Amino acid sequence: MNPQQLIENLNDILLSDFFRYIEVLGKGSFGIVVAAHSQELDKVVAIKIAQYFEKENESSLLQECTHPNIVKLYKVLFANNFIYLIMEKLNGTTLDVILKEQKLDEIQIRNIMLQVLNALAFLHRKGIIHRDLKPENIFISNGNHVKLIDLGLGYQIVCRGIIGQQVGTPYYIAPELINGYEQTQALDIFSLGIIFYKMLCNNQHPIWTEGQTKKEYYKVLSSDFQINYPSHLSEMAKDFIKNTITHSPIDRMTAEQCLEHPWLLGEERKSHPITNKEIIQRYRFIQKFQLIVKALQMTKIFKQQCLEGCSYLKSQNSDEIYEILLNEDAPKTQRVHTETHIIVRPQKSYYKPKSLKTIQLTKETSSQDLVPIKNKMLNSNRCYNLTSRYKSSFDIQLPKVNSQKKIHFQLPSISPQQTRQSSFIFRLQ
Repeated sequence: MNPQQLIENLNDILLSDFFRYIEVLGKGSFGIVVAAHSQELDKVVAIKIAQYFEKENESSLLQECTHPNIVKLYKVLFANNFIYLIMEKLNGTTLDVILKEQKLDEIQIRNIMLQVLNALAFLHRKGIIHRDLKPENIFISNGNHVKLIDLGLGYQIVCRGIIGQQVGTPYYIAPELINGYEQTQALDIFSLGIIFYKMLCNNQHPIWTEGQTKKEYYKVLSSDFQINYPSHLSEMAKDFIKNTITHSPIDRMTAEQCLEHPWLLGEERKSHPITNKEIIQRYRFIQKFQLIVKALQMTKIFKQQCLEGCSYLKSQNSDEIYEILLNEDAPKTQRVHTETHIIVRPQKSYYKPKSLKTIQLTKETSSQDLVPIKNKMLNSNRCYNLTSRYKSSFDIQLPKVNSQKKIHFQLPSISPQQTRQSSFIFRLQ
């Protein structure tokens, strides 16, 4: 395939636009890229020439992708079973050449990552998977402007992902491609994580080791793998790698989430969960925390109710409960009054005025005090020998008085109505 002859064949077919061949920019299995001057656009453009059935998909995707970080497509032409993609010509070099020649600092890496992620977020919002993201397809111009090129393996998701079609560069493809699982936009995030690791670690691959064959690498990638992190990596850089280079696509960040990562924002810690896994963990934690709070609230309510109930029982039914505990046969409805004797300890007097004097208090005896005495005497055994139990007069022999003289006491009969009297009459005979 002679590139100059292909351009001349194209000019023979075109009637309104003519291209002047300049040089070959690159070759590959996809076809050839040449530089040519467009008379209609009045500028030098890049023309990608390939077989029609090979590049039809890329032309349709590029026509939908107008973004500052994606190579611009001017026109698509068809001639003699070839497809001609007329694109803007970029001045600069690809990322793989830069990684081989120099070591990038953190500011340069952050600038490249932000622009690549802006392009990926734009593609993913349109439902497009790049599927061949690698340093060779990241073009950096002389003004540090980044553009994604070569969407030849890109695919637009309609309803579901693609299954079974293994595409991409071997050392940048995701595990689900090897295992034949569904292909989603997480493919590009896995490839981006490997590119990010290589930029930070002097072009070293995070999984592949030198001397490892492609078959051995696929075997390692198809199962859970471990990544070794150099000591100079910061915690947020490690976190970004952990959330992009993962075996499960569900655990990877999206392009939008990557743009919110603290490392890209220049922060040293996370202020909020970013990944789906972290969001789910936080949601579960909040659910458990809310359950704990509700349980504590219910415990507090039950405790208050129990204290109120115990206080009520203690004030109203304490005697009844005490009596029931002592005697199970006692009627539960009868309330028994019990007296409680409280012992009050005398307090020490640290100051005693001399003017105060102690006053002796004398208790006055009332008629009510004699009622129990009378009842006790009437019920005693000494009263059983009397002629009548209710006799109100009796003789008493006084030992210290003259025995020949008798004293006769007359006790009045006390009725319940007379119990409030405060004096009695005693006769001496």
